[in-house]
Amino acid sequence: MSINYEREKQELTRRNFVSLSGWSIFTLGLLGAGGLFARFFWPNVRYGPPSKFSIGKPGNYPDGAQQTFIDQKVSVIRHGSNIGAISLVCKHLGCTVAPSATGYDCPCHGSKYDAIGQVTHGPAQANLDWFGISLLPSGDLQVDKSDIRTVSAYYGVK
Repeated sequence: MSINYEREKQELTRRNFVSLSGWSIFTLGLLGAGGLFARFFWPNVRYGPPSKFSIGKPGNYPDGAQQTFIDQKVSVIRHGSNIGAISLVCKHLGCTVAPSATGYDCPCHGSKYDAIGQVTHGPAQANLDWFGISLLPSGDLQVDKSDIRTVSAYYGVK
């Protein structure tokens, strides 16, 4: 009994089909695993709102004014010739605090802050952050949320 190997290579037998299918599945799995491994070397970048944003001219804020920028989670206040930017992110679990008659209240867990962002009632243990403010060449004020300051870090307006 002789086997004609040339004929078997040319015809797609059941044995050849199963073998080819198995090797194809193995190759696709290996390529998929290699792709996942290669993906590890690229960073997962999330683009959010910019850390710097313009809040307008100093003249837009009369003495005692408070303006809230909800999309940036920042409240801008003016006392005399000083302008400050307070974060509206609660230091307890990151909820957005709301301005109130006495300062700021966290609707999630009941933390309360005074008018300059100092904790008056827990569970928050830390004060609200203040952000740096600078004057742009155009005359507009710019808040930089990456420049975290201490409480009552005002920008002096001339």
